[in-house]
Amino acid sequence: MSRLHLLRRSSTSTSTSTSTSSLPCSRSWDPHSAFSAATERVRARSLSPEDAHNLIDELLRHTIPVSERSLDSFLAALARAPSYDDRRIGPALAVTLFNRVRREDVSPLLAQPTVFTYIILMDCCCRARRPDLGLALFGRFLRTGLKTDLVTATTLLKCLCHAKTNR
Repeated sequence: MSRLHLLRRSSTSTSTSTSTSSLPCSRSWDPHSAFSAATERVRARSLSPEDAHNLIDELLRHTIPVSERSLDSFLAALARAPSYDDRRIGPALAVTLFNRVRREDVSPLLAQPTVFTYIILMDCCCRARRPDLGLALFGRFLRTGLKTDLVTATTLLKCLCHAKTNR
């Protein structure tokens, strides 16, 4: 619980986020609690993109495994985050954070993406008005060998429809 304070907006500060870079690294950091707190902040519209990147920074600093459920819940909350303007920040941020974690090669720390992870990300691409990236994610999904289901097929069709209308 000690790292949850990193994800909460300070009541004495006027800034929108709390930086983790100046704080000492704690071995008691609990990724499940941190992702749960971040998910709640997304739903409350109080998690800034900087806070989300700080959460990933903490993940990369520790060797504590993160379950796919914690990450998927966080990404799903970002996917459904209300847009404050036309930029669709939440869905785009979800894809950015996922790609960042995958680039850092933290395989032992993070469970492999599931069907649900890919569905969330493909939906994020459509919400961010980038269905072409959703189609690319579907190709990546196929290469993993995961089995498609009705929801995956529906999300693929959604990406195809959005791609056709964006021409």
